[in-house]
Amino acid sequence: MNPFALAYREQQQLFMYDKAYLLGTLFKTGGLATLLAQFVVQFFHNPTLALSLTLLLLALSSYLLWAVLRRDRKDWRILPLCIVPACFMGASLSDNSLHFDFLTSILLVEAGLLIFKKIKSGKTFWGLFLTVILYFTAGPSAVLFAVCAAFMEKSWKSLCFPAAVLVCGLVAYLTAAVPTGGKALTPAFYFDLDASMPAVHWGAWIAIASVAALSMFTEASREKKYTKGVFVGSCVLLLAALVGTLKISGDIEKKASLTSYEYEYYTVNGRWDDLIESCRRHSWTPGTANYLNLALAHKGTLVKDLFKYDQRGTSALIFIPQEKTADVRIAHIMYAMGNIAAAQDVAFNALNSMTGYCPAMLKMNAEIELMRGTYDVADKYLSLLKKAPHYSKWAKERSHLLWNDDAVMSDPLLGTGRRDFPYEDGFSMFGSPIDELSKVIEANPSDTRAMQYYLSFLLLAKDIERLSKFVDRYWGAPALSELPVAVQEAILFYSEYTRNFGSDEPLSLEWCMDHGVTAETIDRFRAFQNASLQSKGSSPAGFRTTYWSYLLYTEI
Repeated sequence: MNPFALAYREQQQLFMYDKAYLLGTLFKTGGLATLLAQFVVQFFHNPTLALSLTLLLLALSSYLLWAVLRRDRKDWRILPLCIVPACFMGASLSDNSLHFDFLTSILLVEAGLLIFKKIKSGKTFWGLFLTVILYFTAGPSAVLFAVCAAFMEKSWKSLCFPAAVLVCGLVAYLTAAVPTGGKALTPAFYFDLDASMPAVHWGAWIAIASVAALSMFTEASREKKYTKGVFVGSCVLLLAALVGTLKISGDIEKKASLTSYEYEYYTVNGRWDDLIESCRRHSWTPGTANYLNLALAHKGTLVKDLFKYDQRGTSALIFIPQEKTADVRIAHIMYAMGNIAAAQDVAFNALNSMTGYCPAMLKMNAEIELMRGTYDVADKYLSLLKKAPHYSKWAKERSHLLWNDDAVMSDPLLGTGRRDFPYEDGFSMFGSPIDELSKVIEANPSDTRAMQYYLSFLLLAKDIERLSKFVDRYWGAPALSELPVAVQEAILFYSEYTRNFGSDEPLSLEWCMDHGVTAETIDRFRAFQNASLQSKGSSPAGFRTTYWSYLLYTEI
């Protein structure tokens, strides 16, 4: 189990102390298991705590199963067998498409089995009663109760338990309490509706039923005094299960984008140095580069440090898939660019997951509505966040901005965002990010992050002619009072090019110096030219982090 993948579950829901939310969740099929899962997952905002709580619940599951199947309190021989299902559950929880109520529903079933074990008379009636109650509170995991209770009862009458759960599943399907017949009686109930559940997630269910069946054999073995063999056999099965589930967990994690969970955790918590370090540890992909450059932008060093890292074209700043799916990564980047309308478009579409609201997108929508001055809508977002313990303080601190234009304009983030709006005429998910950025800068030349992203776009696109014209227009603007070194290197190269190759409008060295190019940069350029002549076609040592090296030696 990856702790960052577990922590990402917290970003897929919002647990609220709200009567309508609590009762609405509780009275759904499997509602109690869902409510318990969401209560636990609200604490997953810390990866270490997320992993610790999950392991604690898995240990509790093993203990409850052992308490159900043991003969007496001193019977430790079957305990290794009872750990096997927890191994499979831990492996399955590596898949974020499998909801956390998969685990809490099994805990409810095991608690039900423990109650059933302690009942001395009328077990058939109480077994039927518990089967029905567990189906509507824990969901299809009640199948496990029916099967295990039948094994424990060892009577033909116990066959009514599986029959009862089949009837419950049919009723739930016919009344549309569950979306499909397959989900009504299988672990797929706990899996994302729009995805097909891998067969490996049957492992925990099969393991629990198998352990219940094996307990019958081990009980007979104990009566024949084969206690040592029972314990050794259980340990061997446990070892085999551990090896198998480690492989299953590894296969699931390979298919999942675990790095994105880690990047998203650092992003929503504003831990930019940790995000940079994390991106450096992983191989280059457009997504990794997007998060890395987002962190540099928030630190205010995007252009300054851009070429200290591996960059491969403008997709390193923002990569938008052809299908333009709602992606929290894109929302964060658009928001940082000052492209507020596009950020809102993506953030609103990414607001809901299969298990509830995404807190980060809820916060972003609240801030954007404050920027827009649509305070009634902002108040609705903030009222939701106030009901969530982890976010209530943040929401209360923003509440004083409601219906207070002066406070919004004086806020560094919200005031900048409001100034970015005037020239926006649509949602730029349908246009070019750089074209939309130009509108933001035209509206608000003091937006430093938007300026840094625009300069970085031109640098990474190797469009040094357009860059020179941009500097000519905006040099001296509040966000371009100093010329970043990489931009100095670019326009100096362009000046050399236009003067040596007969351009109609050569860019003079004096123009460059008047627009922020320093004598030090000119001296380094001469040194780079000399080093390039001696490097025989490769990037000269000592200049790998310069824009000249990227311009001449990096293919995009």
